[in-house]
Amino acid sequence: MAPELTVTPTAAVLLIGNELLSGKIRDQNGHNLAKMMRRRGIRLLEVCTVEDQLGAIGDALLRLLARTPLVFTSGGVGPTHDDVTMEAIALALGRPLQRDPAMERLLRSHFGERITPAALKMAELPAGTELTAEHGWPVMRLRVDDRRIYVLPGIPELCLAKIEALEAIPGELPDAGGWALERLHTELDEADLAAPLNRVVADFASVEIGSYPRWSADPQGRLRCVVRVTFEATGAQRHLARAARDALASALGPAQLLPDDPTP
Repeated sequence: MAPELTVTPTAAVLLIGNELLSGKIRDQNGHNLAKMMRRRGIRLLEVCTVEDQLGAIGDALLRLLARTPLVFTSGGVGPTHDDVTMEAIALALGRPLQRDPAMERLLRSHFGERITPAALKMAELPAGTELTAEHGWPVMRLRVDDRRIYVLPGIPELCLAKIEALEAIPGELPDAGGWALERLHTELDEADLAAPLNRVVADFASVEIGSYPRWSADPQGRLRCVVRVTFEATGAQRHLARAARDALASALGPAQLLPDDPTP
């Protein structure tokens, strides 16, 4: 088991594709990456979506790398005209694109006699690109000083398989010792909830606390609001999520609490 980190690791996600910006495709990859990071106690600082354009991809990548040492990209690594992610990364990092022998072997093994110049385009990688493994679901990784970029495909099923492959490699990704989530539900209006909630927030600075109202109609058609309050903490601070939840529950009193809803 990996040791718990004393500093919470951070990461960012760069989603690439005109289809995401136009609404033709609903993002799944950013959501799956966020869930993976939550499992490992990695704090996701930002999810950024950009078009299939060299400058837009490069500018976003450099900005995210300046903010966090771990960036995951998704999309734009296929064989068609709009797959420009590798070229954009190469330009942004000032590295040439070059034929990677290991990637070429994988492509030739996959396509066999059907291999085409378009398919081999996927073996043109920025200099210094590493493959986490040459078998199964290899993931492209680039190192920039003490920072890392993981390049993932846009197809959700393939992206998820590669996320799972990364998690299966011991020590490949940071692990802050896990994550804890506690919930509290109440029918109190958020305006009435704010004062006791603010006191708990001040007392538990290391716990991430969120308030989320949900409106629904009862059988008579009357609107009913239930507020879900979540308490999240990672690593050695995991136990504080429950302590913060209990502190708010005590401040509100049992009459103001509703049974927990198991819905995420």
